[in-house]
Amino acid sequence: MLPQIRSELLKLTTIRTSLYFVLVTVLFVAGIVVIQAVTAGGEFSGPLGDPATQQSLFTTAAAAPLIAIVFGCLAITSELRHKTIVPTLLFEAGRVKVVVAKSAATLVAGAALGAVAVIVGGGLTMVILLATSTTVAVSVGSIAATSAGTVGAAALGALFGLGIGGLVRNQALAVGTVLVLMLAVEPMVASLLPDLAAWLPSSLVTTTAEARTGVEVGVWLAAPALALYAVAVTTGAALRLRMADVT
Repeated sequence: MLPQIRSELLKLTTIRTSLYFVLVTVLFVAGIVVIQAVTAGGEFSGPLGDPATQQSLFTTAAAAPLIAIVFGCLAITSELRHKTIVPTLLFEAGRVKVVVAKSAATLVAGAALGAVAVIVGGGLTMVILLATSTTVAVSVGSIAATSAGTVGAAALGALFGLGIGGLVRNQALAVGTVLVLMLAVEPMVASLLPDLAAWLPSSLVTTTAEARTGVEVGVWLAAPALALYAVAVTTGAALRLRMADVT
């Protein structure tokens, strides 16, 4: 199993798509931090020294798990589209084992993407606070919690995306399914069934990434629930690949 996982990690670290996702994550997080810092103290936000404003800056990286979901989709649909998964299946006949290895590699890659976002977001925020001689008003524990939450949510988000991609199989359709699910289906379900809103995947991702506590569905419930979603769809993807014709 370990050689197969190393092989999958090698794939993810040597394709240009992974680099593009890292660049998108860096630019997106850095851009949002800068925009929030520049507009701090304006009509719609508190001053830079306000703990709430600083907390918002430090949690900008929480957007990374949503990016990781799309990354996870492409991690498997790209191989299915270009048939590069065929040599892998010829080398390792156990298709479920291949999905398990892909899942492990995708978890690591998602966590790495989350870590990049945390480093960029947190580092840039500290630079801005130091450059403006603003006292850090957010506790180290709070920063550590949101950082760990973001990394964990990005890992689980990538795995969730992998499962969706493996179920749908078509690359464009898989990405479209994720976007429609998060931007249309979930808001509709939340408006019709408010009690379920906090248990929907995107809500669980946000709660986990921001390490929210003191709410109806806090991080200690959200993270396991998100993991269950991810395992469920990935199991479905493994069963579908087991019966599919990939030639």
